[in-house]
Amino acid sequence: MEQKKLKSILTIGSVTLLAVGVALLILGGALSLDTFPRVFAIISAVLCLAIAVLGAYLLMLMQDKKQNYFLYSYQSKRNIPVQKLTFQIVNSRMNRYLSGYASSEGKIWTERVLDNPYLEMNDVFKPLVAYKLLFDLAEYDSDNGWKLFEIASVETVDFICKGLEMNNDKEFASTLRQVKASKPLNLKFARDYLVKNKKYMQKRMFVYVYDNIQSF
Repeated sequence: MEQKKLKSILTIGSVTLLAVGVALLILGGALSLDTFPRVFAIISAVLCLAIAVLGAYLLMLMQDKKQNYFLYSYQSKRNIPVQKLTFQIVNSRMNRYLSGYASSEGKIWTERVLDNPYLEMNDVFKPLVAYKLLFDLAEYDSDNGWKLFEIASVETVDFICKGLEMNNDKEFASTLRQVKASKPLNLKFARDYLVKNKKYMQKRMFVYVYDNIQSF
C-alpha cells in the first residue's frame, strides 16, 4: 500500500475513532449508574480513544520514517516541509549526487560516465541529472565548460536528451540532438540556446523535484 494512502486511512480512522470515543463517553455519562449499557459504553469509549491515540502515534512516526533526499535536514535530523524547499537546496543536493559518479562534472562529460552500460542510477534522477549538467554549463558560461559539450560523446548527450524526454521536454531534447549531430558542431548556437534557457532549466529542475518529492 502506498504511504500516502496509508496516511489517509490512518488519519480518517483516528479522527473517526476519536469522535466515536467522545460520543460514547458522553453517552456513558448520561446513563444510569451500574448499568450494563453504561459500563459497555465507557469501555468501548476507552478502546476507541486508545486506538485513535495509537493511530496518531503511527502517523507521527511515519512523518520522518524515510529521509527524503531533498528534504532531510542534517541539522534538525528530520525532513523539512516541502513548502520550504528551494532551488538552492535542489541544486546543492544535485552537486552531491553527481559527486558520487565522478570527482568533477567535467569528467562526467568527458569520461563517458553516463553511457557506461553498467551505470547504476535510479530513473527518477535521470531528468534531474540532465537539467543539472546543462544548467551548470549555462550558469558558469565559460569557454572550458562549452568545450565539454563539444568533446562529449554522442552517447553522453543522448543520455541527457533521454532524461529531458522523461520529463516531456521533447523539443528541448530534439534541439540538442540536432546541435550535437551537426558537422561542424555549432558551439555558439548551443551556448546561446542554453544560456537563453537557463531560467527555464532552473524552473524545470525545481518543479520536477517538487512534483515528485515522494519518489526521493
